[in-house]
Amino acid sequence: MDNKRKYYYIGILSVIAFCLLTLLFYKYDIEDYSMLIFWAVLAIIVESLLVPLPNNTVGISVGYAVNISSVIVTGPLISTIIVALGFLFRVPYIKGRGYIHSLNLPLHKTVYNLSQSIIVTSIISLVYLKVGGRVGEFSLVPTISILLLGIILNTTIISGYLTFDTKQRFYKVWFYNVKGMFASAIAVGTMGIIVALAYIGYGYGAVILFFGPLLLARYSFKLYIEMRNLYLSTIDALNKSLEAKDPYTSGHAAKVEKFAVELAESYNLPYESIQNIRTAAVLHDIGKIGINDSILNKASRLTQEEYEQIMRYPSIGADIISKVDFLKDITGIIKHHHERYDGKGYPDGIAGEEIPIEACVLTIADSYDAMTTDRPYRKALTKDEALEEIRKNAGTQFHPGLSEAFITLMSK
Repeated sequence: MDNKRKYYYIGILSVIAFCLLTLLFYKYDIEDYSMLIFWAVLAIIVESLLVPLPNNTVGISVGYAVNISSVIVTGPLISTIIVALGFLFRVPYIKGRGYIHSLNLPLHKTVYNLSQSIIVTSIISLVYLKVGGRVGEFSLVPTISILLLGIILNTTIISGYLTFDTKQRFYKVWFYNVKGMFASAIAVGTMGIIVALAYIGYGYGAVILFFGPLLLARYSFKLYIEMRNLYLSTIDALNKSLEAKDPYTSGHAAKVEKFAVELAESYNLPYESIQNIRTAAVLHDIGKIGINDSILNKASRLTQEEYEQIMRYPSIGADIISKVDFLKDITGIIKHHHERYDGKGYPDGIAGEEIPIEACVLTIADSYDAMTTDRPYRKALTKDEALEEIRKNAGTQFHPGLSEAFITLMSK
């Protein structure tokens, strides 16, 4: 059903884009084809220098700069065509997937990208003229207006698309996107204004000269992403070493991630919280690296002294994660996923609302998978038995509201 809605959404965007493009062709003419070609080539180059994010499925470019500058210097029709051509003919290289272009992408993704570019550019270019801007001239208020409007339109369209994939409420996804994109979009858009001023003052040569800072910004972001990838590779290596120490861990994290994300979505947690839960679920047992193998692999029940050693691992994991800057947000989730709602958990013995809600989600998902998995010292519980344990311990071991939501979710 969500895929159908997604396709309906893309269909509506394509109709709006077609209507706007038809309007522009009706109202304006292409008077300078050399200008069209010049800016289109720049747009294609910039969009082809896409920086892939760690999952290699999406990426970020500095194309918004060309978007803003072309609106100022070329007018509504040409700027819209320029940006659309940039998306249509870009050829970014994605590691593991090779060169990506419109001919080897699913049709709906190409239609979505084209529609988004046409809608955003045509609207901000018309608004630029409506609020007093003139083609080929710099006006402060109209320029600031379209810079902000472009960000709002982009995040709104993207959030509408993501709403179907994440099953989150639109406003939560939109707020997360605005927060994540606003600063970088302002910076890139400001570069676009500088490029436009260079063209107005000195012509094509100055645009090429000021194109350098855009490429520098792209290179800086690429270095940042590569550093993130290096951190993730390191964490992945740590996880693999943990799986070698503790056979139970192999596959456990993936199942906990699935249960935790589904519970968080059903409980309508914010989009950002869900992403943090997703990452924390994968890494929640990382602290076991610091625990002796003989304790982790012991076939019988642990002694009190051994159990005290095990109780250290959430703090060890949190300490490891805290050293990685972009993972700091999940430190508390990992540290407190063995706390109890009644305050009798570990490592800090905090209770109730003191425990991060994300950690409470992870606690239930982790416990459910542990209960329904064979261990050396006991057989797995059935699904119904495990859910009954969660029901009996709601309000003591587990967050009561989340417990009820999880039982409802798993009972469907």
